[in-house]
Amino acid sequence: MKKCLIILLLGLLSFVPTATAQEPEQPLVTQKPLMCHTADEIMRILTEEYEEKPILMGKEPLMLPNGRLLELHIQLWVNVKKGSYSIVQSPPQVEQFVGKLCILSAGDILDLNIKEIRLLLGDQFI
Repeated sequence: MKKCLIILLLGLLSFVPTATAQEPEQPLVTQKPLMCHTADEIMRILTEEYEEKPILMGKEPLMLPNGRLLELHIQLWVNVKKGSYSIVQSPPQVEQFVGKLCILSAGDILDLNIKEIRLLLGDQFI
């Protein structure tokens, strides 16, 4: 009888969930193809074909595997009347990328947060 009780308890314990340490989900890394061209041609396309204007310029730090830090320049171009945008980046200026710009993203503006734009620019500009 004692043996049966022990087996029964062990069997019931096997159904008790055990606390296991869950590993954090790893980020998904993709390789998105980019359109890169000479800086003059990218700016010509954005200004003449899409009638966009640069409204924001920024810089992005990029750490190379050797520990060297690069600074990449970012531009946000928009055409408010047509509702289009483009995000442009200067790639690291090595070999085939010297003098080039790359379009990271381009598309249609879905929404503008006017409140945040006013905070950023001040009411005198809007």
